[in-house]
Amino acid sequence: MPEERYIKFEQYLNNELSKEELKFFEEQLKSNTDFKEDFEIYIALESSLGAKFKNEEEEIKLRKTLTDLGSQHIKQDENTKKETKVISLFRYRNLMIAASIALLIGFFIYNNGNPVYSDFAKHNALELVVRGENNEVVSKAESAFNSKNYKEALKQLSILSNNYPNDSEINLYLGICQLELNNYVEAEIVFNEIIEGNSAFETKAKWYKALTFLKQKKYKESREILKTIPESAEEYQQAKKLLRKL
Repeated sequence: MPEERYIKFEQYLNNELSKEELKFFEEQLKSNTDFKEDFEIYIALESSLGAKFKNEEEEIKLRKTLTDLGSQHIKQDENTKKETKVISLFRYRNLMIAASIALLIGFFIYNNGNPVYSDFAKHNALELVVRGENNEVVSKAESAFNSKNYKEALKQLSILSNNYPNDSEINLYLGICQLELNNYVEAEIVFNEIIEGNSAFETKAKWYKALTFLKQKKYKESREILKTIPESAEEYQQAKKLLRKL
């Protein structure tokens, strides 16, 4: 399977394709049988293997290994010409699955198989619209959060939250900081307030509440929250991906 397909599949599942790319991707699923089958194989591998890795680096190594193994197998068949000049797509996919199982047993036998918070905690950059007399605090909050200095970001966002208690965006990022600092009770309180307030950030708050449970390894509670995220939401694909791994 070409590496660029891995990238497109992952972007599709993460809802990262542009409108034009999304339209082309869905047309390919309908009209290109090989593309559709590759996508289904990818989904199957994601579900069964993706959750076994502690971080993206290990998963990327596995995928590269699978691609290299597939390429080597094709070259061997072309050189020996024992059976045919064209390798069977079915045999190639079987090879991928077999190699996946072998690598899983060989390298990750001691992994408990549960997804981890770091694989899903991909925060959007903080870019607040609140300005005026709070310019300095806003700049400090944005700089600290975007550089992952969550302790300082929490300090600055707390000031802004006191000035703008009904600003759901400020409160959402304040909750994220609490989550990153392992202040789970405080984070959950913030996310619950946003959810109950029916703001434009309600779904994002649900997503982060699910991540709060995930980070604490409360998988059942995380699943229950993820199931409430609607299909129309920006977070739906990520929620579906996490549900598959829980």
